[in-house]
Amino acid sequence: MSGAVTRGRIVAAAVGVVTLVLVLLLAVVLTPRWRHGTGGSYAPARTLVRTEVTPPRSLFGRVLTARAQVIVDPRVVDPATVDLNADFRPFNVRESSRRVGDGPGAARTVEFAYEIQCLQRACVPLGVKGRLSGAETANELPPARLTARRRDGGTIARRVAWPTFGVSSRLTADEIAFSTPLAPTTFTPPSVSWRISPNVLGTASASLAVLLLLGAAWLVASVALRDTRRLRAARIPAHLSPVERALALAEHAAAHGEVDESRKALERLAAELRRRRALEQAGDAERLAWSSRGPSPETIAELADSVRSNGAH
Repeated sequence: MSGAVTRGRIVAAAVGVVTLVLVLLLAVVLTPRWRHGTGGSYAPARTLVRTEVTPPRSLFGRVLTARAQVIVDPRVVDPATVDLNADFRPFNVRESSRRVGDGPGAARTVEFAYEIQCLQRACVPLGVKGRLSGAETANELPPARLTARRRDGGTIARRVAWPTFGVSSRLTADEIAFSTPLAPTTFTPPSVSWRISPNVLGTASASLAVLLLLGAAWLVASVALRDTRRLRAARIPAHLSPVERALALAEHAAAHGEVDESRKALERLAAELRRRRALEQAGDAERLAWSSRGPSPETIAELADSVRSNGAH
């Protein structure tokens, strides 16, 4: 049995191959992507758009930022063709920008930013009596039009709405009290720091995952190796009768110490003998099959001689 191909060895070999593939995938493909932030295959099924106007409440003359973020799957939509046609009248556009960057997973993000400013009376909401009203009156920008080209040659055209916001006049007492002069910020945020380096933590986590994977594979393989059944049983000539085939299977199983297989073969032999009306030999085969000690090569050979000598072929 030392060089025999058993089911346990086949399963253990398969576990080893799968484990090797997973370890290589983790170490060569996934870990470098995690370290550089480029891992993941997720991308939205359809183009997503998110808009905002900040701050949502402001004063006449203050610069606002209208921002639209478009998330696309670059395998479906070409990010270079994503365009936004926006009309901010009566606001004045001071500056605009377009930036393409990485999104979640495999997605790409196209971000449009516009600095707009209210410098005329038309962009300050009017109350019911025609007077300038406060910021509680919503201000709505005209919808923008988003266009893009698909990889398959088709086009995407969508209407993009902006959120409502308020612009207040600085002329009344309440609004003057509300208008705190804005000084340019001089705050510089500190650089990001970590107690544990993300690269060190990621490498340690990946190494631990590899060790756990190898340990699990070893446990599965050690259990699988206990299955010493041969992958294929010896072929029995087709010309043998059902009784002879059952006897041959029982003798082969007993010779290789396969007790369970011997019992199955003897039970099959008993069924075939009953069909031939050899009830006595059938009973002997069934008793031997389920004896407490189990069938042995000697007892099966004795039964085979009895069956053959009585002509139950």
